[in-house]
Amino acid sequence: MVEKRETLGDMLLHEGVINHDQLEEAFKRQKILMEKSIGQILVEMGVITESVKMHFLQKKFGYDLYRFQQKQLDPTLLAYIPRSYARKYHVVPVGLEKGVLVIAMDDPSDLTLLDNIKTTVGIPIKTVIASTADIDEAIEQYPEPAEDEYTGLPKVHSGLYKFFKYISFPVLGFLPLLIFIILLNFSERFFDFITNITKAGTSFSFDVFLYTLLGWGLWIIIMWEINGLIFEEETPKKPYPPPEEPEE
Repeated sequence: MVEKRETLGDMLLHEGVINHDQLEEAFKRQKILMEKSIGQILVEMGVITESVKMHFLQKKFGYDLYRFQQKQLDPTLLAYIPRSYARKYHVVPVGLEKGVLVIAMDDPSDLTLLDNIKTTVGIPIKTVIASTADIDEAIEQYPEPAEDEYTGLPKVHSGLYKFFKYISFPVLGFLPLLIFIILLNFSERFFDFITNITKAGTSFSFDVFLYTLLGWGLWIIIMWEINGLIFEEETPKKPYPPPEEPEE
């Protein structure tokens, strides 16, 4: 069984830096301010300082401290993590070391977020920590997003869009069967037609059934392709890593 790692809030509580009420209040605020980490919220509450937060992250997790010092970030690296994602989760790509993307965060204690970032960038990552102010300044280096720019993440659609996406194919696929049942129950001419087919002989009835089944299968295939063309999201292309500089 994998041991669950303590979050920053848990560590601060166990060390006696904050109390239960303060941590609970921070969690309540996080539910409202979903784009902010517990560390950010605790600092904004005035419960801890930025230096205390950074000290605990270094001490408990062993992350290196990254100082931007007005460094200009490589635009190629910024393409790995889109601007909206960087702003939401306070994470910025700052380097590439032998195929490993180095990312700076102000609170890397969230394992779920780290796994999400690994999936997003598609290559191994190495985490360093930086102050919230430094990361905010680094995010400003992102260019304004263009329509054809790599986003790294699929577009977020409304609930109505998702409803039609998942309900359209089953409805269209079984539409011929539904029409058949309706005609059979409400159309005397259609009912007589089906009755005559069943009385025409086993061989003829089987041929009609077989061709009907094949036609329905072809209809389902066509509807599947149409549904895919309408709702399938284009997979964004990931940027190629910049070439490594030869070691001296």
